[in-house]
Amino acid sequence: MNIEYIAPLICFWHVISAEISKYKPPAIANNMVSFIHCLSFIGHYSYNYNLEYAIHISIGFYFYDLFYIFSQIFKEKSELKQRAPFIIHHIAGIYILNATLAGEGKDHILYAYNILEKSNIMLYISYYVHKQYAEHLKLNAISDFIQLLSYSYYRLFALSLFVYNNRIHFFEFHFMTQFLIIGVYGMGYAWSYRLLQKNIENYNRLISARSKKYSSAG
Repeated sequence: MNIEYIAPLICFWHVISAEISKYKPPAIANNMVSFIHCLSFIGHYSYNYNLEYAIHISIGFYFYDLFYIFSQIFKEKSELKQRAPFIIHHIAGIYILNATLAGEGKDHILYAYNILEKSNIMLYISYYVHKQYAEHLKLNAISDFIQLLSYSYYRLFALSLFVYNNRIHFFEFHFMTQFLIIGVYGMGYAWSYRLLQKNIENYNRLISARSKKYSSAG
């Protein structure tokens, strides 16, 4: 990890967040910064453009987001439970990405990391829809359903297939890298289950709203 890259990149993400915060609430601004980072890495990877710098961009983003998360926890201690998975995720991400800079399974890890970033696209879009259009139940339900399909496809099928096809290379990684990869992989299943529950709740809410509408009309 090149510290000469990381410090300026943390400042870069902070500046982007500060500029967006002039027009949007901090939580939405941070979500938009995460979305920009996501698209940035996917773009770099898709065109095989300066991948080593792209890795540093992601590491810098994770450090920036950790600072943001801890600042929110400092303001409200109850945030810790909700944000703990993101703290673990970011620390794991920093370690694994830094391992690629040392030459540890770079091609395989970056391919998998690209899949993970693709799975997050609808997460950021859905969050924005919920915050900006909370009163539109159908729109939120559609957004959540697309997120479930997209996230589950990339995390449960595309990533699982890649892991299976490259299982021999997996056992060549250091133990800590293996452990953290399994942790991030497991998070995908946990979050998919959470999204499924959320979609079931949305369905029941829409059915209830529809029933009330027809009851009042009758």
